Amino acid sequence: MEAIATLEAQRGRVGNDQPLQQAVDTVLLVLREKLVRIQQEPGDQTRPHLAVLVADLSGYTALSERMDVERVRSAINAMWNVLDAVIHAWGGQIDQHAGDSLMALFGLPQPRQGDAARALHAALSMQQELELFNERARHAATSPGDESWATEWPGPRMRIGVHSGPVYFAHAPGSPAAPSGRTTAVGDTVVTARRLEKLAPEGGVLTSQAARRSSHNRFNFIAGPESVAATREEDDLFLVDSERRVESGYTPGTVAGKVTRLVGRTELLDRLQMALQTATDSRMPQLVTIVGAPGAGKSRLVHEFERQARLLGSSPVILRAGTQGAFPDLPYALLRDLFSRRFSIRPQDSRYLVEHKLRRGLSKPDDIARSVETTGILGPTIELVKNLLDARTAALIPMDEALAVMESLSRTLTADTPAIVVLEGINRADHQTLDLIHQLVRNGESGPVLLLGLATVAAATDPEQMLPWLDDSEDIFSPVERLDVPPLSPVDSRLMATEILGPLSPPPMRLLDLVVAEAGGNPLYIEELVRLLIDLGVIVAGERWRVDMDRVENIVLPVSLVKLIESQLAGLPAAERRVLQYAAVFGPLCWDVALLELIPAEEVAEAGVEGAILSLELKDYLVNDDSYSFAGAQAYLIRRDSVREATYDSMAPAERASMHMRVAHWLIANQEDARLNTRFSIDTMIARHFAAAGDTDRAEVWLRRAGAPVDL
Repeated sequence: MEAIATLEAQRGRVGNDQPLQQAVDTVLLVLREKLVRIQQEPGDQTRPHLAVLVADLSGYTALSERMDVERVRSAINAMWNVLDAVIHAWGGQIDQHAGDSLMALFGLPQPRQGDAARALHAALSMQQELELFNERARHAATSPGDESWATEWPGPRMRIGVHSGPVYFAHAPGSPAAPSGRTTAVGDTVVTARRLEKLAPEGGVLTSQAARRSSHNRFNFIAGPESVAATREEDDLFLVDSERRVESGYTPGTVAGKVTRLVGRTELLDRLQMALQTATDSRMPQLVTIVGAPGAGKSRLVHEFERQARLLGSSPVILRAGTQGAFPDLPYALLRDLFSRRFSIRPQDSRYLVEHKLRRGLSKPDDIARSVETTGILGPTIELVKNLLDARTAALIPMDEALAVMESLSRTLTADTPAIVVLEGINRADHQTLDLIHQLVRNGESGPVLLLGLATVAAATDPEQMLPWLDDSEDIFSPVERLDVPPLSPVDSRLMATEILGPLSPPPMRLLDLVVAEAGGNPLYIEELVRLLIDLGVIVAGERWRVDMDRVENIVLPVSLVKLIESQLAGLPAAERRVLQYAAVFGPLCWDVALLELIPAEEVAEAGVEGAILSLELKDYLVNDDSYSFAGAQAYLIRRDSVREATYDSMAPAERASMHMRVAHWLIANQEDARLNTRFSIDTMIARHFAAAGDTDRAEVWLRRAGAPVDL
C-alpha cells in the first residue's frame, strides 16, 4: 500500500513525459494485482468460519433443449455477468462455476462477523437482479426486428441456499470446477449449503440457523416450509423474506440494561408539538433548529417527540438523515443519506436495482407517495436520486432542479398526513443541503412537513455561523424556530439520578449530591457517571444493587463530560482502545477492512480487531452502517462526537500524524474500487489525511486531483 501511495504521488511530477507516465501506470497495475492476489489467497487450509452461497438456475435443461446452443451460451453468459457482479459487489469470491450454478464464499481472505449477512444480502440481490434481467429480456423481445436470444428467453428463476461454518480447501486437479493449480472449498458446510439450495423454493433464499444467528438481525425471516423443517433446533431452516430497513436513529441510553427516561423537557416537547400542529393546520413547512451542548439530550428529546407523534390519530410519516460529519464537502450529502436510508439503497446495488427500489418504494399505496405515479414526479425523483448517489454527478445538480423535485415529492408525501424529517448534525452539512432546506421552508410550497435540525454547539461548526436561517427565528411569524436545550435544573437532575439509581432503594443522599453536583445539568454526564461507577465496582449492579460509600467519598470524579469520557476510554481493554483510536483518526466513519489491514496484530493481540469491534458495538461506541459499506467492507460510525474527539485527543500529535499517513495510504491503495470511488470523494479524503499528517505537498496534489480549492 505504501508503494502504491508513493507512486501515485509521482503522477503530478512527471508532467507530460508519456514514457514515464506509462512506466508508472505499468508498475501500479502490477502492484494492485499483487495486492488483490494477497487479499484473495486462502492462507491456512482450514477456514474457521466462512459463509457459503450456492445458487442454481431452475429449468436449465429445458432451456438448453429449446434454444440454439450459441444463443443459450450468449444468454447464460449475459445473465452470469449480472449475477457474478452481485457476488463481487458484496465481497464474495466465486469458488465454482458451472453452466447453471455457482458456489461463492464470503470471508476471504479473513473471516469476519458480517460474512453471513453479506452472503444473505447478495442472495436477495441476486434474486432481484435476475427478475430485472428477465424483465429487460422480455422488453427487448418485443422490440421490432429483434432476433437475439431474448426472443426465446423463458425468464427462468433461481434457488439459493446459504450456510456458514468451517470450510476446508483441497486441490482437485483436472476438475472443471477446480482447474489444476488452485483449490476449491469442501467439507460439511459446503454440503449443507448445497442441500439448502436443493430444498429452496424457486425464487427463494433458504438459510440455516447458523447463518441466521450470524446475520445480526438485519433480515426478516420466516420458517422454512414444513416439508424441509429439521428435527433438531440447530438445523432449523429459514426463508429470507427481506432486508430490515434500518434508518439512522437514536437508541435511548441504558444503564445496567434499564432504559433512561427523559426528564425535565416538558416545555420543549410542548413547543415541538405546537410546531407540528402549525405545519398541519397551515399545510406549510416548519423548521425547528434544536441547539444544545454535547450530551444535552437533543436526540433523546426528538426520540420522545417521535414516540408521542406516532400516537396521534393521523400518524405522521417520519424520515431521518444524518451527516455524522463524515463528508462535509460532498454536495447534497444529507439529502442522499435520507434517500439511501429510506429505500435501503446500498453502494453495492446496480443502477437497475437502485431504480427498482425507488420505483417500488415510491409506488406503495401506504408509503411515501400515495399517488406518485399520477403526479408525474416518479421519473424526476429517480433521476435525482441516481445523480445524488454519484459524488461526481451530485456536484452538478442545479439547485432549482433539486428544489422542484423535493417540493413535489414533499407535497405528495404529505397529501394525507403530515411528515417529520429529522436531520442529525445539521450544522455540519454541506452548503448545498443547507441552501436547499432554507429555500424549501422559505418558499412554503412543500406541504405540512416539520423539519427538525439537530445542531451541536462546537467551535469548528458553530450553529450561529453555519446555519443561514437562525436569524429568521426572531420573527414570530417566521416558519423558522430555534429551540435551545438548556442544562437540566438541579431538581430535574436529582430526579434523573434518583430514577437511574433507584435499584439501590433508596439511593444514598450523599451519592445523589455528588452526581448532581458534578453533572452540571448534563443528562449524558449523569448517565455515563453511573456507568463509570458501575465499571469501577463502586456500584455493584445485580438483582440487588449495592454501593461502597467509602470509595464514593474518596474517588476523584471527572469534572466535565470530556474528562468523564476520557476516564471511560482509559478503562477499555488495550485492543478496544487501539481500534477506537484508529477509527477516530479515520473520522466518524471507518471500515472494518481498513482497521484489519492497518492495525498491527501485536497491538490487539488480546482480542483481535474483530473481537474489539464487536465489543465496542456492544458498548455503544461503534454502530454498523450498511448505507456506507462497500463490497466486503463494513462501515462503522463512532456513535458520539464527544467520544471521537476525546479518543482523538488522547493520542500524542506524532502518533496521530503517523496514523493519518497510514490511512491515506490505505485509501490510495483502495481508491480503484469503483463503488468506493463513486460514492465518496476519495481524493478529498486522502488530501485531508495527508494534511493532518503534516504532508502539505501531497495534500495539495490530491486536492487538485479532486478539483477542490487548495485551502489547508
